[in-house]
Parts: sequence; C-alpha cells; structure tokens
Amino acid sequence: MAVKGSWRMARLAGVDINVHWSFSFIIVWIILQGALSHGKLEGIIFALVAVLLLFVCVTLHELGHAFMAQWLNIRVKNIILLPIGGLAQMQSLPEKPEHEMLIAGAGPVVNLSITMALVPAALMFSEEALLRGFLASPGTVLEAVMQSFFQEGALLGLIIFLLLSNAILFVFNLIPAFPMDGGRILRAVLALFLSYAVATRIAVIIGYTIALLLVLGSFYYRNPGLLFVAVFVFIAGRPVRVKPAQQSLSPFLNSRD
Repeated sequence: MAVKGSWRMARLAGVDINVHWSFSFIIVWIILQGALSHGKLEGIIFALVAVLLLFVCVTLHELGHAFMAQWLNIRVKNIILLPIGGLAQMQSLPEKPEHEMLIAGAGPVVNLSITMALVPAALMFSEEALLRGFLASPGTVLEAVMQSFFQEGALLGLIIFLLLSNAILFVFNLIPAFPMDGGRILRAVLALFLSYAVATRIAVIIGYTIALLLVLGSFYYRNPGLLFVAVFVFIAGRPVRVKPAQQSLSPFLNSRD
C-alpha cells in the first residue's frame, strides 16, 4: 500500500517501494541546473539518468535494511524515496541489540559493495591525474563530474560519480550519530552491556558531541558541507531522541511513524 503523498513504483519480496511526489523536485532542479549551465539536451538527459541511478543505489541500500529485517522475522511496511534519500519503515523495533546492529549495518554494506565493484572499472578507464585528484579532493571531482554531464555525458564520469557517491553514502551513514545507521550501530553495541534507554541516551550525547565538532570544523575548514551534516544531525535525529523510531535508518532521513 502506498504511503500518503506517494505512489508505488515496485514491489520486491513483499516490500513496497514508493516514490514521494516531492521527488519531482530533483528532476526540475537538474533541468534548471542544465539550463543555467547552457548544457546540451543530451547532457541534461544524461545527468538525469546519473541521478536516477544514484537513487537506485539508495533503494538498494534500503533493501539491504529491509531484507536483513525480514531475515530476522521483522516485518517491513515499505520503502519510500524522497529528494534527500530513502526510508525503510519497519513494523517494530528489533528485540535484540545484535539484530539492530545487523539491520543498521546492512545498508552501508550495500554501498561499500557497489563502491568496490566499481573500483576496477574506474582504474581501467581513469587517468592517473584524475585518480590523484579524486583521492585528494573527492568533493571537487564529484562537482566537476556533475557539471561535465551537462556538456557531454561520458561513461567514465558516470562510473566516478556512482563510485564516489556510494563511498560517501557508506562513510556518511557510519557516522555514530542519529539518525545515521552509525548511531543505531553505536546504540546496539552499548545495549549489549546497558539498558536500551541508557544506551540511547549515551548514543544521543555522543551524537550531539559529534555534531558540535562538525560545526567547529565547518568554520575552521570553511566547509559548509560539515555544517549541513551537523544541522542534519540536530534536526533529523530529533525523532529518535524524543521517541525511539520503529523503522530502519535512511542515508539522509529519519521520521516517526
């Protein structure tokens, strides 16, 4: 059954994959970016395909959560895709910390697997200078690749884009702060030795500390991306802090049922 404001795109292994209407904003944004960059029509189409493939990776991330939950006999209600990521909604919380750890870790493992699968292709087609730049400043390379899509789509650019995006999703999701998967993994580890409530409180404190360090780092390094992550941790993680959410973590979002 589709979530309000969304429609069902597919159904896999009993899990509905829904797309929220706001997802259309991404398409409009890419078209506008292409127009402002005086991009070619085929380049804009290529950029749309690249971003849609990225959201296929996001969907696979969420399916990783969902299939692990089902393997542990936890019913998954649906997966919903939004402009800022995906969300796998579960019927109930895992009963054991080990189960929460497995479910939370399954998503990042998917992104790591995709990244490793793309590495040979990137090494095969990339020049040494590009690889050095990729390692030195991945964000700059990602931005340059996205801009190049609007002018002339290239297979190498697509490979680099998907490789770097999945690597970022892997690292981002393992930050030990709610609402990221790393926050749930941290709580699960603590819950092996403490009560669930105490483990949650400690994980929240650690998450706040990390967010504060990110704020300081954003000013020190003049990196607005770090500030965005910090604000995201404060705002998007609030439902988990107020009431433990009965759902899996997305790469970029968490909300209450």
